[in-house]
Amino acid sequence: MARMRTKRNIPARMDRCHERWFDAPLLNKGNWRTACGFAEDVPIWLEIGCGKGKFCAEMALRHPEVLYIAMERDASVTLAAIEKAHELEIPNLFFIRGDANMIENYFAENEVDRIFLNFSDPWTRQNKPKRRLTYRDFLAKYKVMMKQGGAIEFKTDNDDLFDFSLVEFEETGFTLDQLTRDLHNSEWNDMNIRTEFEQKFADQGIPIKRVVASC
Repeated sequence: MARMRTKRNIPARMDRCHERWFDAPLLNKGNWRTACGFAEDVPIWLEIGCGKGKFCAEMALRHPEVLYIAMERDASVTLAAIEKAHELEIPNLFFIRGDANMIENYFAENEVDRIFLNFSDPWTRQNKPKRRLTYRDFLAKYKVMMKQGGAIEFKTDNDDLFDFSLVEFEETGFTLDQLTRDLHNSEWNDMNIRTEFEQKFADQGIPIKRVVASC
């Protein structure tokens, strides 16, 4: 019964946080800074698949100089994160409901400075690599959206997905940096923010893989 009540309350709860999220992101294509009330020279950081929002909330707080946009296909999944951003009044964090398959309709050419892909679905059981967010067709779309010199930060627990992604990055013309197969024991751990999934995998002793791919 409690789960049913929560589902019925989602529209009202989302409406209370309406200034924090966009249900139709295609309307803001090329105009995200203005839509969110920021100057035209403010960097845009985009997280694709933000989940419950721990990572995006901490990143936005750590980097108040950027406009941080967190995207999730199912708004109800990240409702708690939207409410947290609303309650904490994190001024530079906004959410959009959108599908990565349509991402070229949400952001204009050269509009995004940095993209975060954290523990994306590896699509191993269905054997559908073209659905992976690091597949070359997706990467080509990201390159159009990103400014020259922009970068994608990619983290995963999955060895096969990581190896696959490294090949896709290089084949799409990205330059790889900060590559590690054990992030939590690397020189880059101090600046790392753990996602909910990341902490779960770390508790299980699974090494976290990470790379920064620049265009």
